[in-house]
Amino acid sequence: MVWTKFYAPGCEDILKKEMPQITLWKYMEEKMLKDGDQYDAIHYFGNRIKRSELIKEVHTCAKIMKNMGVKPGDEVVLFAPAFPEAIYVLFAANMIGATTIMPYLFSAKNLVKESMRKARVAFVYIGMEDRMDEALTDTQFEHVVLMDVTRSMGFPTKQIATTATYLKNLKIRHKNPKYITMSEAVKRYGHYEGDLEAPTVKDQVAMVFASSGTTLVSTSKQIAMTNEAILNMFRDTEAFNLNTNLLHAGYLSYCYLPPFAATAFYILMMGPLYYNMTIHMDPRLSLELFTEAILKYRPQVTLVPGRLWEGFFTEVEKMIAAGKRPDLSNLKFAIMGGEGCTPEALRWMDGLMRECGCTTSLVSGYGMTEVFSVATVDTVFTQKARTYNRDLISVGIPFPGVTVGVFDKDGNELSYGERGELWIKSPSMGKGYYCNKELTREIFCDGWVHSCDLAEIDEDGMVYLYGRMKQHVDAANGEPVYLFDIGNEIRRDPAIKDVMGGIINGDMKNPHVVAHLLMEDNCQDSELDVLTRVDKRMQEWLPKGFKIEGYKLHTGLFVSRPTGKVDHMYYERQLDGYKLPVDGKLQDVSFRGIVK
Repeated sequence: MVWTKFYAPGCEDILKKEMPQITLWKYMEEKMLKDGDQYDAIHYFGNRIKRSELIKEVHTCAKIMKNMGVKPGDEVVLFAPAFPEAIYVLFAANMIGATTIMPYLFSAKNLVKESMRKARVAFVYIGMEDRMDEALTDTQFEHVVLMDVTRSMGFPTKQIATTATYLKNLKIRHKNPKYITMSEAVKRYGHYEGDLEAPTVKDQVAMVFASSGTTLVSTSKQIAMTNEAILNMFRDTEAFNLNTNLLHAGYLSYCYLPPFAATAFYILMMGPLYYNMTIHMDPRLSLELFTEAILKYRPQVTLVPGRLWEGFFTEVEKMIAAGKRPDLSNLKFAIMGGEGCTPEALRWMDGLMRECGCTTSLVSGYGMTEVFSVATVDTVFTQKARTYNRDLISVGIPFPGVTVGVFDKDGNELSYGERGELWIKSPSMGKGYYCNKELTREIFCDGWVHSCDLAEIDEDGMVYLYGRMKQHVDAANGEPVYLFDIGNEIRRDPAIKDVMGGIINGDMKNPHVVAHLLMEDNCQDSELDVLTRVDKRMQEWLPKGFKIEGYKLHTGLFVSRPTGKVDHMYYERQLDGYKLPVDGKLQDVSFRGIVK
């Protein structure tokens, strides 16, 4: 495997190591007891939670579940963002041998209900229960514990927030008397005296993570993960850390992502806890809050999509222009994941990082919930091979223990530089999609996970990811025209900073292809000149009979979803404001009345 030349000596020996047949919690607890309270486990709104406190809270939650009648193999629902109680509940369920179901927080209500088929106990973040009311009021659920935002807060923040939370509690409790608060659950059920730890069952589903649509279908899918698969990721990380030392005792990990996102769950929560780091948790997300957190709390590790990094470095550039250059030397493992950026944007951000004292560049990576966490990463030991002169950036080489390949539609492996579907083989691979055998057969095949992403691998083993294979429209000759290829071609125009190819769908049989354009900040060309050039280029480049039906110009950054990724649905719903150059003039284009 060509990429192994980047691995440190000793990597291969680590990857051969057999992991113990124990639960994730047992593995983590043993390590935390060994480390003691040298470093805090979690910082949350002014509260510093020690590892010993975390262990105590996990045991308390385990007692609650046991007294509620949860048995090994039962399902427990966890519906919560990134805050301490979510970690306690997740570990507690794992300790007693239960399977934790974590629905996608932003799914439609009917999909949320479908994801919880057999659970009788649920732990729900107060304020999000309205997304689950239809399911939680069903007789299926015997116990619903509301976890409020204030319980683990420090003073005086807790005092400020408590009144509003109390009033919200009363309103929700009045609506459904079966709901109880976490504090009430502790008093009523937190005194179990029997054994808590269940024996480890080989290949038992320990956790069910949610994916927002990486493969085939766009709706959220649930991936079943075993203890064995999760622990294999820890072993592979040991090999990775051998030559990076990026997970380091005393470091701070800034985490806003919820635990159902497997990659963030591992990189920003589990890995840091295991490596005696501290997690700074804040379930809120905005550019302002992210910028404040990086500058105020100075974390060494964090992971956000490319758009959020671009917004952050725009603020950094403004600070430098004002004579207030920030010190970013704290950033050791600043990861861009979930969504990348253009090569031009990466070059710009890398330059600002060095200007502000960083000793490493921004880390690009690719992960899939189906393989639990990291699949590829481009970090300090591969960045010497980094190039900015391609249409897209590299997402690095396979993580230690991971094998990747690029295959054509007939399943034939392609050579270096050829484009096809990325397949992944990993010891941290999930068991498949929970209660969905048909989709499991399509994606989990002969030891590989079919990513449904279009990619190529160069002769150094560096992976270049183009985008989802489903993001295409067929030309008249039947050949697929990929939206990301349209974007890459338009972006060659010097006036264009970024492009998002889009589809406005009517009856799904007659898609209307459009393009959303971000202009360069210093562009002096007129809107007519830019769109005339771009449209002429598209007419020459696209297959005969295929055309862009409208262009829409935007400023700033593309609108993001709560996870920080671009909100493609937001743009698909935009029916007005498009333009098309016709006979030397710009013609307004609207799809209103055409699209239902």
